[in-house]
Amino acid sequence: MIKDSFLSKGKDIYTIISNIIADKKDISNLAHMSPFFDCPVELANLGAKYITEGYNKYSQVNGLPKLCEAISKKVERQYSNFYNPKTEVTITAGATQAIYTIISSVIGDGDEVIIFEPTYNNYVSAIENNGGKAVFVQLKLPDFHIDWNEVKKMINTRTKLIVVNSPHNPTGAIFSADDLEQLKRITNGTQILVLSDEVFEHIIFNNQKHQSLARCKDLAQRTIIVSSFAMTFNVPGWKIGYCLAPEKITRQIRETHSYQINSVNSPLQYALAEYLETCKIDYSAISDFYQKKKDFVNKNLKNSKLKVLDSNSTFFQLISYKNICDEKDTDIVMKLINEKSLALFPLSVFYHDLVDNKILGLNFAHSEEKLLEAIEKLNSL
Repeated sequence: MIKDSFLSKGKDIYTIISNIIADKKDISNLAHMSPFFDCPVELANLGAKYITEGYNKYSQVNGLPKLCEAISKKVERQYSNFYNPKTEVTITAGATQAIYTIISSVIGDGDEVIIFEPTYNNYVSAIENNGGKAVFVQLKLPDFHIDWNEVKKMINTRTKLIVVNSPHNPTGAIFSADDLEQLKRITNGTQILVLSDEVFEHIIFNNQKHQSLARCKDLAQRTIIVSSFAMTFNVPGWKIGYCLAPEKITRQIRETHSYQINSVNSPLQYALAEYLETCKIDYSAISDFYQKKKDFVNKNLKNSKLKVLDSNSTFFQLISYKNICDEKDTDIVMKLINEKSLALFPLSVFYHDLVDNKILGLNFAHSEEKLLEAIEKLNSL
């Protein structure tokens, strides 16, 4: 049955829904993971420049030095922590490859990894493929915060890694300064490493500040940070990300990285390096742009029977349909596809045991015209 697709192993929910609606015409698809906007013109021109000028050979396995240097400067400016571009910054083929490589480098048979649900499925598959065991801790409703006392109870001698994701995909929850302090206390005096997925670092709302783990130097000594240019500059198809880690941990990661991939896209690394170095990038403008999109969605759903959940980041908006019915979220998604020609994603598939809180999600990184078309369908429920 088509609904069984939601339980498919090895596929993310966005791919599954894309496959379900592939043959359907005139459907409003708000279940994508990517933004639907062009990248900055200057960056596109630089990409074309380096491709046409012949920068198409393999680059160094750990990344173009100029790009590593540009990232190091950017991170130091924003989070007041210096990462040596030669020994502590590694360019990867996107954040997903970085996460898999990191977990492959530090997790072995019997190791336990704490992850927080709802969670994107690439964490779990990487852990299990390397012989580890995922230990699940649910984020607490309604704001999807972490109960650190619960985390403490999960830690034992087999705990090797804690995976955190802030800004959080897809709930939009973000870490506070107290979250960093709690994580530092829990891991202090242990051998536990932390993997911090910060891909949405530049899409933050409501005048909040991204609490990168790089801000806390004590915590940063045991942390591997993963980020990407995909969501920041609207270039998910470029598949260029990076990881930051202390030199000792970086050496371990790079050993695995060198066997998994021998070069990341060379001309586009040159383009990103020059863009970071020479263009005045207003990161707050990126947040402001998406804040307006979020506010537009929230305003136009205000009079519906759906409840819009608070969000402080990302371009995903969660909505509860508890006031409408008690059906499974996967069933509601199928009904919306078949009856309203509207594709949203069910939150339950981000839990290993399919916890159903009657919540759906949508991607608002679209034009207002397309968003309004989808909202009208939702308001008719």
